[in-house]
Amino acid sequence: MGQIRLETRLVGDIKGRFFLPAYQRGYRWGLEEVRLLLDDIFTNASRAYCLQPVVVKNLGDRYELIDGQQRLTTIYLIYAYLHRTSGGFLPGAKFSLEYDTREKSAEFLKNIDPQMADDNIDFFFISQAYRFIEEYFEEKGDKKQSFLTDINKFFDQTVSVIWYEVPDDASGIDLFERLNIGKIPLTSSELVKALFLREDAAGEMSGRQEEIALQWDNMERDLSDPSVWAFLTNAKAEDYPTRIDLLLDLMADKKRDTREKYHTFFYFDKEITRRRLEGQPQALDFTWKDIYHTFLTLKEWHNDHDFYHKIGYLISSGFMSLRDVYELWKDGDTPRRKDEFTSEVDNAIRRSIASCADLGSLRYGPAKDNAAIERLLLLMNVETERKMDAGRRRFPFDKHKEGDWSLEHIHARHSEGLATNEKRRVWLRDHAESLRNLASPEGNELAALLDNLAENIEHNPEIRQVKEQFEPLRERTVKMLSDPADNDNNEEDYPHRLGNMALIDRRDNTALSNYVFDAKRDKIINLDRDGRYIPVCTKMVFFKYYSSGDTHLHFWGDKDRKSYFSAIEEILADYLPAPTEDTTDNTADNATA
Repeated sequence: MGQIRLETRLVGDIKGRFFLPAYQRGYRWGLEEVRLLLDDIFTNASRAYCLQPVVVKNLGDRYELIDGQQRLTTIYLIYAYLHRTSGGFLPGAKFSLEYDTREKSAEFLKNIDPQMADDNIDFFFISQAYRFIEEYFEEKGDKKQSFLTDINKFFDQTVSVIWYEVPDDASGIDLFERLNIGKIPLTSSELVKALFLREDAAGEMSGRQEEIALQWDNMERDLSDPSVWAFLTNAKAEDYPTRIDLLLDLMADKKRDTREKYHTFFYFDKEITRRRLEGQPQALDFTWKDIYHTFLTLKEWHNDHDFYHKIGYLISSGFMSLRDVYELWKDGDTPRRKDEFTSEVDNAIRRSIASCADLGSLRYGPAKDNAAIERLLLLMNVETERKMDAGRRRFPFDKHKEGDWSLEHIHARHSEGLATNEKRRVWLRDHAESLRNLASPEGNELAALLDNLAENIEHNPEIRQVKEQFEPLRERTVKMLSDPADNDNNEEDYPHRLGNMALIDRRDNTALSNYVFDAKRDKIINLDRDGRYIPVCTKMVFFKYYSSGDTHLHFWGDKDRKSYFSAIEEILADYLPAPTEDTTDNTADNATA
């Protein structure tokens, strides 16, 4: 197969005959698209500005126009308006458009007659777009003439198109279907790849084009690994048609709000041009080495056990983006040494939880505290995995990002959300089982009452006055399945403190939020058995890994909360701010509450 020809070409330099085959639909742009094109030109064209690709195949005496009909036709109409309204002073287009099955449309383009607009659908849209162009310039009033002169100058000096010429043995209809019917557009990465693999780049690449093509495929494969992708970004994979775009966008410093779709391609095109102007004979080769070295750096971070967890946490928590980490590593033009970079990453983690100096003051409820607790617990889970099993375990960022995480009360005392008979029935059944686990006469007696009400609801779902029967049973159940010390605790907010918080997928949290510890643990075990991802520290909480040996298996009480709180402090000791004297006292008091 032949080679691709790729370049940026000034609009004023577009020449020749463009043939539109039968598989192409006609011109269909409306007011919004025409105005957007004109606005983009006038907003950006005081500097070098490039429009989206025009994809063609050279047929010898003309080009087959595969993609870009709408843009190229609109540019033709702008030129037609400039030429007509200036009385021939400003030039018309240097190119023409021909149609395989619509010969009259080509003639109509050359001599637009609004009186014929209703003759066929092509005439209608062409006439409408021409009228929009007229109105756009008429709106400029006294400045109309200068706008006409400016856009003609922009076309000659600053506004380009991406000229993407496919090999002469390529199938135009296959490519058209991919770009227009399949809606899979040319990506910046495809265009950047073509810069290195096109035929006229062979000499500059020192015969390495096959090697580069293989390296490109290997990078795409490695970045498609869920572990690598989830480590590097919080973006969904479907947001990137090709994963290598993430790497190239990083190097091109493409911001999320950048309107220029092909910003990354323009960056590399300009970078190669700059190097050539500076006299680098192997500008392409050096640019490729930069791309590949950046990829190897990201892979090195992923393969390094500590960097994987620490950088992965910073990105997953939302405290830093991959770009932030990359800039931290680059430190201007000279990348940091590994020890320096490690220190900077550790400092960034400390900054991410700087608001948590007083762990005992954190409370579930206020949005600021909730965000701090979620970040704190994420870090605890990541650090736990990092330190376990002599570095042979890894936190699964890919599984973590499949979930929608929220804070869960390890032990719940209230009944918010139990507003329907069906929800009450499920609660009764699950907690009856927990009461029977106590293996006490009182527990068995209460379990029977719960089963009886649940059975009544099951046989008669619309039964009335369930709440009046349910609430006394719920209160007795919660009291029996709680630490006796908590039943006498007059502090209303102790269930909302850090020692009673864990991370749960929001899908599971909805079902678990009103459950006491023992019933909730059974649910967690079942979820884990079914293969659902449960964060390691959440599992440890419900399996009582943090609790001392003399705590009751079925309760999550005062001793459990103290032990869990102490474990959080110990695991995150390297990152937590050093407490002041007053903070130390408050933390200790709150931890024992």
